[in-house]
Amino acid sequence: MFEFGLDQAAGLRLDMQARDGSPALMPLASPAQPSHGFEWLCRLAMDLADAGQRVVVIDGCATERGERGGLCHALADTSETQLGAAAQRGEWQVMPGARGLQTLVGTAAAGGADTAVSRLFAPFAHGALVLLYAPAQALASLLSGISARVLVPVIDQPQASIDAYGALKWLHGAGLCPVLAPLSAPQQILSNVVDTAQRHLGLRVPVWAQPAWSQRVPDGALVRADTPPFSPHRSPARGVYAGAAHPLWS
Repeated sequence: MFEFGLDQAAGLRLDMQARDGSPALMPLASPAQPSHGFEWLCRLAMDLADAGQRVVVIDGCATERGERGGLCHALADTSETQLGAAAQRGEWQVMPGARGLQTLVGTAAAGGADTAVSRLFAPFAHGALVLLYAPAQALASLLSGISARVLVPVIDQPQASIDAYGALKWLHGAGLCPVLAPLSAPQQILSNVVDTAQRHLGLRVPVWAQPAWSQRVPDGALVRADTPPFSPHRSPARGVYAGAAHPLWS
């Protein structure tokens, strides 16, 4: 369904805007069966790419194969510093990342979430918007202690409400800030998730409707702490500090 490939002419088309900003990260909680979220993931990536974001999807549910093309290799190869730089409007790149994600979770356990996020950012170009699609439990382990937004899909699937509530429980328990992002889901499913989260977790979970994704996701993403959140060089990826107490959007 996805193809990953880097434009060999990437270095010829880097502009100042891409060099001046920070990479940004938006974690995405995958359903229990990750394939059920692929349509949602594609729609999100498409909306962001059409809005001018340089989007890279890391599929933390897919295991890297071979020596190149995946997150594990990108983390190990210090020469990889410009992933996402060549993305064209309306296009996005995808890379498998299950083993790389395990490595980052280990980094977080040993040195904290900020260290792990900094390591994740290292291979990506300034201005790239990284969408990390992974199980909520893994995201909770990776980002514990950072008040990061995490998108939780609500989709038209039989297990949608169970998956979404389970993700909210893991993320909220780790101190993260989950956000529901419905796509083609019946209103009753969404209402059930919202009501159950408030009743059992004491959580008033925000809901970001699909028409607002292209604005809210970049503004709510994490960026490196050495890039001021209101710097004029935040475009195209914007975001807030990694480790900030409250992301920009409620």
